[in-house]
Amino acid sequence: MTHQSHTIRLHAAFLTACAGGSVAQSMILWGESLARFLPPLPVLCIAAVFGAAVAGSICAGALGRRGVRGWVLMACMWPAITALGAGIAVMPMGVMEFSPHTSAAVQAVVEAAALGWLAVADGILTSVPVTVVWLLSGAMIHMALRQQRSVTT
Repeated sequence: MTHQSHTIRLHAAFLTACAGGSVAQSMILWGESLARFLPPLPVLCIAAVFGAAVAGSICAGALGRRGVRGWVLMACMWPAITALGAGIAVMPMGVMEFSPHTSAAVQAVVEAAALGWLAVADGILTSVPVTVVWLLSGAMIHMALRQQRSVTT
């Protein structure tokens, strides 16, 4: 891995963490039906920032590519990065509620991840302001990372 790829990965993690926090805050402020079931804002934002940073770091190679191919790749990967970040963000909440049995721990983590995916999908699909924040975050991340990459990537 080159120095540039480390830099891109760190920038992607930072930018997606900012986007995760922004989307989480918009879900609390403007969310529709599931917003009342979300944890308090500080807890949700910390979890969203952590999950989004990990997801952005994992998927950094797909972000900020040049040309039409880069925009198509971003359009395909942004929902996947969002789902991955949401799943990672709520997994610790599932672990805190399990019984001592191993199978129960795995089941609690999977159930928590599914709830994270549902909460984010509900926020994005039912609230226009949340959708706008989510889409603009993805576009800004793409453009910022495109400036970091070399001309050939």
